Amino acid sequence: MRSKMMGMMVLVLGLVMFFGNSCQKKEPKLTEATSVSGSKNEPAWVTMCDAAFPDAGKEAFYGCGAVNGITNPGLEITTADARAKTDLSRKLESWVGNLYEDVMKSAAISEQNKKNKVSEAQGTQFVKDVTKQVTEMTLYGVQTVDRWRGPDGTLYSVVKVSFDNVAQTMKKQMAARAKEIELDADKALEELDKELEKRRESGN
Repeated sequence: MRSKMMGMMVLVLGLVMFFGNSCQKKEPKLTEATSVSGSKNEPAWVTMCDAAFPDAGKEAFYGCGAVNGITNPGLEITTADARAKTDLSRKLESWVGNLYEDVMKSAAISEQNKKNKVSEAQGTQFVKDVTKQVTEMTLYGVQTVDRWRGPDGTLYSVVKVSFDNVAQTMKKQMAARAKEIELDADKALEELDKELEKRRESGN
């Protein structure tokens, strides 16, 4: 009788462990079916770009591009890198713009704008102009991280720029142009530093 009960307990325990493990979320693995190129040897960044790098958003920003059908080797490399830079530029413009908007919406800056009668439209245009300039200037510091050729001949490229490079450019532009909307440059830089630190910690 005791042996039967022990047998039942072992069976139940085994079933619980089986179904428990089955329900656990498994990390996706790169396969021929899930990769962009169809190759198991494909670098993770070809499919995932930023997500393939642990320091993305905290220490660096990444952009990815690809080209197929160009027979001139030099032009092919230049085009792949240029497309990766375009991807990075788009991401940076969004990231920088959102961060500047958060700075402008902070209590300290909002109070200044109200006091100086800076309209919402003026603030929005200021953010737009400074964001564009920061993005353009930051791209001069872009580095090519890697290139890889897929089975079909497609050349993939990934580029990056450091977080510090972006942060320093943002600070310089904020300090230089704060007076355009009568912002206290020191206060604006203080708020900018706070937001940059938040983003570095979160990686977003």
